[in-house]
Amino acid sequence: MNIHSLPDKKLAILETTLRLITENGFHATPMSLVAKEAGVAAGTIYHYFENKNQLIGELYSLLKQKMGITLLQNKDTSESYSVQFSLFWKNLFIYFTQNPIEFRFLEQYSTSPFISSETRTENLIYYKPVIDFIESGIETGHIRSLPLDFLVGTLFGQVTSAAKLHLAGTPEISDDLLDAAIKSSWDSVRTESFSDYY
Repeated sequence: MNIHSLPDKKLAILETTLRLITENGFHATPMSLVAKEAGVAAGTIYHYFENKNQLIGELYSLLKQKMGITLLQNKDTSESYSVQFSLFWKNLFIYFTQNPIEFRFLEQYSTSPFISSETRTENLIYYKPVIDFIESGIETGHIRSLPLDFLVGTLFGQVTSAAKLHLAGTPEISDDLLDAAIKSSWDSVRTESFSDYY
């Protein structure tokens, strides 16, 4: 599934759903409103999606795919572990801050009762290289030997917190402050043996 290969009407439905949910929430975004705002007939929306849950699930999957692609941009395995760590961190921050509506939707949906464990598991594939990277860091002694889920959640939370501050402008994250935030994040998970950074 690639967003660039979607039919125009289906893409319009997905983009409209994204906007309406971030503006109004899940409960206040019925399929009839999505169809109206997307400029398609009510029957058209059900041609592409069986129900609202499927529509939202597919939107989530597309955004996770986009996030995963962004995470891997400029990846260079010849660099030191800490430099690769910095790149993943910065890429995720850039994705969130350059796509605030998508960021808000992902935050809303991932903590809502609408998302199933199956949906979470299915979409892990899009950022599995990063999870594998963290796991390899534990195995090689770069990162502390803590539960993988805990490490992923901690690092993800640090990026999202920085992105929220930047989007709110309190403070706006400059390049220097971003580098300091990444170093602080690295220091929070690294082992004593690998204090190097850059």
